[in-house]
Amino acid sequence: MKKPKSYIKTLDRLKVSNLAGRLIRDIERIIPPDTVLFHEAVIIAGAPEATQSLHYLPFNRQIHADGDVTITLSLVVLFNNLRMERFFLSGFRERLSRLVFKFSFNVMDRFIRAIRLDHRLLRIMATAAGEFSIMGIVQRDEIQRKRFFKRRLRFQYPLLLIPISDPASLDYLIEFEKRQTIEKIKIPLLPLYRKSPPPACK
Repeated sequence: MKKPKSYIKTLDRLKVSNLAGRLIRDIERIIPPDTVLFHEAVIIAGAPEATQSLHYLPFNRQIHADGDVTITLSLVVLFNNLRMERFFLSGFRERLSRLVFKFSFNVMDRFIRAIRLDHRLLRIMATAAGEFSIMGIVQRDEIQRKRFFKRRLRFQYPLLLIPISDPASLDYLIEFEKRQTIEKIKIPLLPLYRKSPPPACK
């Protein structure tokens, strides 16, 4: 019988550093990462304890501009992979979180809740090849030009860095990120954005 994985109570600095380095490389699918910035944030925070489901990272932010597209990325949370199957929201806990979520405008809370409601994703994290995963928040600002007019759009979505390699899990991961995308449009003459209306049904 296969012995279950156990979480090292206090992950040593070298192990945290090595796993963080592997995960941070995956940011390349979004932008060329500032590896020093993100690596330092993870090392300062340290891994979650064995009894913790998640651990927040200190402030970090990378801004990458390319023409009319600007991407801002912050890594915000470390998840303890070995507690992920117990992290699933159902029953009373799910109803309570829905009530709390109604009064929260924090996109990080929204994305964490989405993870907790996705049993397949939690299973992928629980069986991953490392003790923790990282969630970042991506903000993509675009300027769409049409003749004399221009429209400013903003997209926010989670970036999940999980130590996995099988294609099916990777595809599901990217699809999850797409499903959580929040699309906004800038209000003319104001420094504010509003949610874009859903596309009209044909």
